[in-house]
Amino acid sequence: MRVYNALFAATSIITLLCIPLISKAEDIRLGFTGPLSGPSALLGHQLVNGIELGLKRLNTNKELPFTVSLITKDDGYEPSRTVPIIEKMVEDDNIVGLISSVGTPTIVAAIPTLVELQLPLISPFTGSSMLRSRGVSSLIFTHRASYQKEVASLAKVVAKEFNIAPSDIAIFAQKDSYGEITVRSLIKALESYGLEHSSDILRVGYTRNNPSTEEAAAKILTHTPQPKVIFLISTYPAAADLITSLDENGVSPLYAALSFVSHDALNTRIKHTEAKILSTQLHPCHNDVSDPLIKDFLADFEQYGNAETPTSATLEGYIAVRQVENVLLHVSPNRAPTRAEFLSYLKQYQQLHKDTEKKVVENSSPSQIELPIWLDLKNHKTGHTYCGDTLPYEFIRGSL
Repeated sequence: MRVYNALFAATSIITLLCIPLISKAEDIRLGFTGPLSGPSALLGHQLVNGIELGLKRLNTNKELPFTVSLITKDDGYEPSRTVPIIEKMVEDDNIVGLISSVGTPTIVAAIPTLVELQLPLISPFTGSSMLRSRGVSSLIFTHRASYQKEVASLAKVVAKEFNIAPSDIAIFAQKDSYGEITVRSLIKALESYGLEHSSDILRVGYTRNNPSTEEAAAKILTHTPQPKVIFLISTYPAAADLITSLDENGVSPLYAALSFVSHDALNTRIKHTEAKILSTQLHPCHNDVSDPLIKDFLADFEQYGNAETPTSATLEGYIAVRQVENVLLHVSPNRAPTRAEFLSYLKQYQQLHKDTEKKVVENSSPSQIELPIWLDLKNHKTGHTYCGDTLPYEFIRGSL
């Protein structure tokens, strides 16, 4: 965690000479596309709450000669709706960038549009490797690790800490690019722990935006032997439906979930079960008040928040705005930037961040370099909860 804190602190205090600007706008607008209706609507609304919380902090502090506002649009987590929404926000709302937009299939569909419009995308809620491909990578600015790194971290914990063999693992995945790309990464990661053939692992799934899991649950219940771990490469509604179905039939293995599953929303839905959920998250634990970013988040949430409880997704949206805040305060412009100028500032800041990261990593141990990925474990049977860099033995033993 020291690497994460060092990067956040180091890049937040560096300043550059001001760059002349030509825009006369009184504010700049960021756009959000995501599920604000449908099965995954809660995730979209929590992300928007976090973005608005960060913007409230930024605009209230009045350290910039303009305000930053948010335009939100509901794409229902459907790729066919995402591209026209983005084009309309650029044309009608004059957004300078997208922030925390949700989903692999939706964002991948928008890649040609992002490239054509040279529209920056800040902290998209996806870890797809497609965003690191040539042509679009220069438009992506994110604090999130890739799905490849997330599944590698989970696979390592499951195989080495929980001592689970690949033959005792099942995969529950969404049937689209998110599921396909992430399953491939998981299979590759498990090869390091004895997996010889991908067919040795039970694979079940569901259709995006249709979280009906009867068929998947039936395959798991009739499979011999019963899996000891089920990897969830899914949304939280589908994961909750599967977990509830299995729990009603007396089956409650360990579940290993990526951050995209939105574990706060998932755990709320399955609190009546005996499920044990191990998940990755790509930010410090949101109850860790020793972390300066979390301390700011909790203070701002108490002052400006409009929800009862802070969540991981709310924190994700907040962190995305703090990135924007750091960039704008770093440049200290005297007028609101155009889209092209905003993209230029992001690139400058990203390069500075990389230079700072290199210096930090040179003075770090190998274990520190692997961050930032945190682990969250919730045992609904015992009520025990843990969040941190590594899992204590007593939590591992109590989850088997």
